[in-house]
Amino acid sequence: MSALSDLTDPSAVLRTIEEFKDLGRETFLQKHGQHASARYFVSVDGLHIDSKPLLSVAYGYQYPDRGALHVREFAGGAETRAALSRFGYELVDLHEASPDVVYGEIDDCPPGTIFKNRSEAFDAGVHRTLQAGIAGQAGGTQSICLSGGYSDDEIDGDLITYTGFGGRNASTGKHDADQQLRSGNLGLVKNHELGQPVRVLVKISVLSGNSSDTEYLYLGLFSVIGWAWGTRDGYKVLVYQLRAVRDQSLIPEEVALSLARGEELPVPRKVATVNRFVRNPAVAESVKKLYADTCQICGFQLRTAAGTYSEAAHIRPLGIPHKGPDSLSNLLCLCPNCHTQFDGHALTVTPDGTVLKFDDPVGKLTVDDRHQLDFAQLAYQREISTGKTVGA
Repeated sequence: MSALSDLTDPSAVLRTIEEFKDLGRETFLQKHGQHASARYFVSVDGLHIDSKPLLSVAYGYQYPDRGALHVREFAGGAETRAALSRFGYELVDLHEASPDVVYGEIDDCPPGTIFKNRSEAFDAGVHRTLQAGIAGQAGGTQSICLSGGYSDDEIDGDLITYTGFGGRNASTGKHDADQQLRSGNLGLVKNHELGQPVRVLVKISVLSGNSSDTEYLYLGLFSVIGWAWGTRDGYKVLVYQLRAVRDQSLIPEEVALSLARGEELPVPRKVATVNRFVRNPAVAESVKKLYADTCQICGFQLRTAAGTYSEAAHIRPLGIPHKGPDSLSNLLCLCPNCHTQFDGHALTVTPDGTVLKFDDPVGKLTVDDRHQLDFAQLAYQREISTGKTVGA
């Protein structure tokens, strides 16, 4: 006789979760002939998934010869909770608490607040998911958690490099699929576009290097200042840059140094003053002057009541993880429209100067003879825009 205890394959559960995300709740339930949950759900990446349908469908994927387990064959409370816990998920009772979508600060939780575990951070409203690193939706992300799951996450002064969710095998820890620009991953891009801050929670062991430090520290609010595609284990991943918001966060590197020295943590709401790079406005002005504020991509010269206007665009972004130079060789003179598309990875340039928009040629890059442009930087920009090596 079929029993929920026979469900043991994490990949079957992950497959079901990914299908729910791709199809949406209504289509998923309709496809599998499942009834919507009224009370018990699983919170994944800020999304509520009907708990019994999730386990029922996952059972069918593990045992295709048996088919989905009928929801009447197992209880929706304790039995469902026990089954989910085997795979590292928590059951959420929406009759007891309904996670609200809240951006920005949380009352009574200033930067520097320490939580015994993620459940405490969840209950406080700082990071409203017990399993995933991102709590957010396609329209915006509320918080992220650095727990050491991705070795490529990096801290440099007040900057954090953060890898998006998805594509990683839960058993091996390696990537076996591309990450997708959707759900909380897309939400972080929207945060970047809208200037919406993100709460950052970090496992203290990530900062201290001591695996016995299992508590979580709320660092405060961070701005998403850039995003790009990268490659891990041969698959595409999303890489984000976040910077501590002045007066509303702790500086991660200063916290790490305090932990290493055995000192008290920095004062909450410390002004972020540590930067690893400084933009030179004279360099930016030089490229705009060289092209008389005319866009090198579309050839448009924007005129305002105050005169002509253009923007200096860094080809290889500054700061971690890209560490591009603040030099004329790494700058383009662009109109605001092309600059937005260039930074948003819609526009790239090939070694022969052909401008591509999502791989379709749309023109040629204008390059003045006096502009010692480094085309290797343009190759790098293409790589982080597509998630694959394209060559110089």
